Amino acid sequence: MNSVSASSPPALRPPARLELKSYSENQDFLAEGKPEPSSRSQNLIYLLDDNRWWVRVTLLGTIGGLIHDAKREQTSKRERRQLFQNFITRISYKSLPLLADTVTEIIIGEYTATIGLESELVFDGATDMMNIRDSPLRCRVQEDPLRVIYPSCDEFPAFRKINKEELENATEITDGIVNRPLYQPRDTDVIRMEMENLQHFAGSANIVQAVGVAVSTNPYMTSKSGDGPLVVTGILFKAYAGWSLQQYSWKQWAIQIGTALNSFHEAHKTHMDLKPSNIVLDGEGNAILIDISGVGGITHQWCAPEIRDEMSPFDLPFEKRQLHDVWAYGNLLSVIVSQAGDGRYVETLNRVATCLMENEFEARMTLSTAISQLKDADK
Repeated sequence: MNSVSASSPPALRPPARLELKSYSENQDFLAEGKPEPSSRSQNLIYLLDDNRWWVRVTLLGTIGGLIHDAKREQTSKRERRQLFQNFITRISYKSLPLLADTVTEIIIGEYTATIGLESELVFDGATDMMNIRDSPLRCRVQEDPLRVIYPSCDEFPAFRKINKEELENATEITDGIVNRPLYQPRDTDVIRMEMENLQHFAGSANIVQAVGVAVSTNPYMTSKSGDGPLVVTGILFKAYAGWSLQQYSWKQWAIQIGTALNSFHEAHKTHMDLKPSNIVLDGEGNAILIDISGVGGITHQWCAPEIRDEMSPFDLPFEKRQLHDVWAYGNLLSVIVSQAGDGRYVETLNRVATCLMENEFEARMTLSTAISQLKDADK
């Protein structure tokens, strides 16, 4: 009798699945007295086989255009989120032209002002359970302009590269991390500028130093099997004592801070956010200037009078930004005076601070003159 060998059944293909990430909505409707937001978005990962696509689904306008009786089902943010998530989990993502190695934004609703490929939405499963409208729904597909943009390692070859997985303590890169809470695309430009300045001032006294950059493959890579180029996910700074000038007596550091700031100006750069919290101490008690991108932010109470009403202070000519730094340095010296007690050196500090903070910027003492007078008073 002949034996018949049974062939093995074909391996079952795992079904596609979704990982829901963060949900957000425009909050302006609360102040406008409207019943629901004008836009809402859900971030997710679409997984199929060994591939994964990062997706952001955005609804512009009300959800009533998509679902019957939607108003009755959403009175709180939690209910709005649940309703929107129920809707987007029924979308057939394999029918859409998802973009590889980045974040795809799928825009539904009032998208006439947007650009991108137009596509018809196809739904998986029973849509009648959600009362999804029968008329064909269309969407726009584009690369998400709000995605986190990671700088390429090739942009900064001089930095030591440390694999992100090798870091034992994630707080090591908190201040220089790329994917941060409330990220905006401009934040990547700030990181790039910080790295450029760290490279320029490598080895300079009293200016923050980097020991390397945290790197990984592109977090948005679609194929798990691919080895894509490395990207920067954060900056690793040299460890300092952790004290800031807000927590310590600061009398001795006026010259060090002024010298560090002068190094910026000699390089035709400005700091733009000089204040006590941006000075820390190293293990030997020296003052170290941090947050050195020059474009990361500006603190209104530490602004020179002539730029307080400027909408774009970072776009001002170098000379005006330099004078702002000088005024802020004088303001910092005035705070030192309030902490330092009495004495001849404190009298010099007070006089120099006053001269640096002249309201008429043409009359302000120069930074080099201030440093020279402080050095003479400290002899």
